Amino acid sequence: MVDMGRLFGTFGVRGIANEKITPEFALKMGMAFGTMLKREGREKPLVVVGRDTRVSGEMLKSALISGLLSVGCDVIDVGIAPTPAIQWATSHFKADGGAVITASHNPPEYNGIKLLEPNGMGLKKEREAVVEEVFFKEDFDRAKWDEIGEVREEDIIKPYIEAIKSRVDVEAIRKRRPFVVVDTSNGAGSLTLPYLLRELGCKVVSVNAHPDGHFPARNPEPNEENLKDFMKIVKALGADFGVAQDGDADRAVFIDENGRFIQGDKTFALVADAVLRENGGGLLVTTIATSNLLDDIAKRNNARVMRTKVGDLIVARALLEHNGTIGGEENGGVIFPDFVLGRDGAMTTAKIVEIFAKSGKKFSELIDELPKYYQFKTKRHVEGDRKAIVAKVAELARERGYEIDTTDGTKILFPDGWVLVRASGTEPIIRVFSEARSEEKAKEYLELGLELLSISTREASG
Repeated sequence: MVDMGRLFGTFGVRGIANEKITPEFALKMGMAFGTMLKREGREKPLVVVGRDTRVSGEMLKSALISGLLSVGCDVIDVGIAPTPAIQWATSHFKADGGAVITASHNPPEYNGIKLLEPNGMGLKKEREAVVEEVFFKEDFDRAKWDEIGEVREEDIIKPYIEAIKSRVDVEAIRKRRPFVVVDTSNGAGSLTLPYLLRELGCKVVSVNAHPDGHFPARNPEPNEENLKDFMKIVKALGADFGVAQDGDADRAVFIDENGRFIQGDKTFALVADAVLRENGGGLLVTTIATSNLLDDIAKRNNARVMRTKVGDLIVARALLEHNGTIGGEENGGVIFPDFVLGRDGAMTTAKIVEIFAKSGKKFSELIDELPKYYQFKTKRHVEGDRKAIVAKVAELARERGYEIDTTDGTKILFPDGWVLVRASGTEPIIRVFSEARSEEKAKEYLELGLELLSISTREASG
């Protein structure tokens, strides 16, 4: 069992299916969530529940729904759908909450549960704490036999696709008719992205687009290493560009017509530039780990930038609290707060397709026109107190007279770039990211970060 007070991570809970995330676990989670909703004064709370394509998904969804029904909640079961579609549906149906059975980009043996607010955003920390307390105390408000909840099924795929189409210039896209290759990693996006693009007027070729929770084609994490074959396919087919998704389709990663992997900050910058221009400025929210390119884009559009800790839920909360215009991260996750308060791979793709269609340029040209930055990313396996080691890095950096930002980890700031040393919240590793206007400087900053990390690790173990 999970330790008391340590049920939820940055967004939901996940682990190996049938080991940590068991039917009993899901049942209790449903009961705890439903109990909290009822104690908040809702007589018959309505909860939207959906899942990704994982093999264990149906088992866990059934258990979670049983838990909700047993405490008197009504449930809308939306079946297999992308996480952002389930978030959208929670708001669309004016539900009291939502739950997604997913482990996002993790390997097939994993699964997890994300709980949602009525507006579709991930559950607030203080409400997570209430669910946690009820869960561990097993203090459930079971319904009387004649007040047990009811479940109904709804297809949300078509309305979700229509909602996205209403937010882009379909005519402009149909005029250019982009040729797009899609890799949905056998995940939930298989049910939405190829169909959305076809309806927008694109010529579409899809690979790995049959739903299969074994993820037979590739690891669902859409990074450069896992997309090597896909990059070759995009180039060989002569497509305008390619788009790849993770298991629950909340992210979209792009490949240009030359088969080049495009970093997520760059596609986020393209989207942010368009959205800020359409809104006449506004507030762009991103994390401490995202490129300074986003500051350039904001400046170009008379917009402000707010930087947060790493995590899409943290970005979503900041967007909501500060009435943000657009948000995102460096991993291909973009948040359109007036649509879904979470990363949305399909909406991101639709916007990129619109930008491409209206530009009349090649995809590589759009990318290469962005302000140029060089980045390096690495990680080190570290035993012991990772946060204490990163705090020591900050201490050393201060002693050397560097300007630092400790919003999340230790970020050393330079006039032309930065290096970030940050502990992973889930693995025994410390990540080191660097960026600069020149490749040489970016390497120099990375070496500085690694040097300070090495000294701090030695001192911590000594």
